[in-house]
Amino acid sequence: MGTAIKKIPSYLSIANQIEADIIQGKIAVGHKLDSIRLLAKNEGVSINTVRAALDALIDKGLINSVARIGFVVSYQQEAKDAAPFERFTPDSRLAPSSQRWLNTMVRGNRTSHPFFHMAVPTTSKMFKSFIRQYRQVILQDLQRDADSAAGISSLRKNISQHLAQRHCYINSRDIQITNGCQNALEHALRVLCKPGDTVAVPVPAFPGYFALLSMLGLKALEIPMSPLGPDPVLLEQAMQETDVKAVIIQPNCHNPTGITLSDAYKKDIAAWAKAYQVPVIEDDISAQLNFIGPTAKLIANFDNDGWCLIISSISKVIGDTERIGWCCPGRFSNQFMTQFAVSQISISYYLQQALTRYYQGSLYHNQLRNWRRDIKVATSAVSQKLTQSLGNNIQITPSSGGYALWIKLPEKISAAQLHANIDIRQIDFLSGELFSLQGHFKQYIRLIVMPPLSEDTLSGIEHLINTINTLDA
Repeated sequence: MGTAIKKIPSYLSIANQIEADIIQGKIAVGHKLDSIRLLAKNEGVSINTVRAALDALIDKGLINSVARIGFVVSYQQEAKDAAPFERFTPDSRLAPSSQRWLNTMVRGNRTSHPFFHMAVPTTSKMFKSFIRQYRQVILQDLQRDADSAAGISSLRKNISQHLAQRHCYINSRDIQITNGCQNALEHALRVLCKPGDTVAVPVPAFPGYFALLSMLGLKALEIPMSPLGPDPVLLEQAMQETDVKAVIIQPNCHNPTGITLSDAYKKDIAAWAKAYQVPVIEDDISAQLNFIGPTAKLIANFDNDGWCLIISSISKVIGDTERIGWCCPGRFSNQFMTQFAVSQISISYYLQQALTRYYQGSLYHNQLRNWRRDIKVATSAVSQKLTQSLGNNIQITPSSGGYALWIKLPEKISAAQLHANIDIRQIDFLSGELFSLQGHFKQYIRLIVMPPLSEDTLSGIEHLINTINTLDA
């Protein structure tokens, strides 16, 4: 491992954890910290160690010592770094891991680390091209065409054509435009399930699935994954169960592992859906980020009976600031479109027009091809750097596409321990246990690598490597 690195002092580890909570907004400005004696007891350290940690936070301008009160948080983010939502307490129906995800990724400040969160930067060419089309639509003062609650026909035709290029043939009339992919998933679950029902979810899985299931009063049945995908025996058994009313699965460029299922496996899942009459909600949001070979087929390619519902959006290639997604509800088209119409009524007309124009030209396809190349270069470079520096002490799941690296840490290090010791001003990641309700994957982290690689990104990776080496010494 090279030259030994001194272990991070206890006081600095404590200071780093409190600083992370303050920066992420978990401890708000004006909040009083626990007393020195209580902090020392909770951390299992001496009072002097806690004093040193608090002194370090005072030196950084994060807290103040107030007479007869104690230590109070003084740090407040600048307006440009403000969290996307006002502070609120997450609903108690959410599991603790879902509450942590909500605090970190939704309520928290995602802009502080633009290269370590799954948010396409507004400096990307694809985002700028889309916004350029949006501005033109607004300036031209278009007459609104007659459109339905399902979305404007021209955009739905474009989506149908893009799917046809992947040999998945969906009539444009059977496509519903939504306010993003999560919105499409919510409506699909409302159509397919009632409170108390069980939904099968291969894990690790996007934490937003679990949060949404909880809010809808649904239960999750976790199906473990391997590098080849969900365990096929357990998945088929789950679909045979009368209690399982739907499956949520991301077969292409899976988040967080980057795995893409084989066509043979996708065909099996489509066959099971028909045989057991269990709807499959196919999350296709990351498929556009595939950087190995042509864009992968969908499970829906092998579904001739409408048991597969496709959900997707533009957020992973254009950005998540503009909420446009869609659903192809299959045999549940009437129920889905009714559910959407009575709850949403319609989608932003001008955003749809802008996306239609961007999709129609060759510019989109050229920029997407270049973006995939940039993703592959960036993730491969970081993966190679981690492997060269840490060797067999870590395991990185081979990815077929997407921004995520799914990393298993050395045996003696947990994701929580690693997060407590990093400087989150340099790098950040999500702990693996957020990707399961059962507390699995505590030794894993999901690291996002957003191109292009910068000096700050590489410096953050170096800091991550040094911290792992320190903890593993």
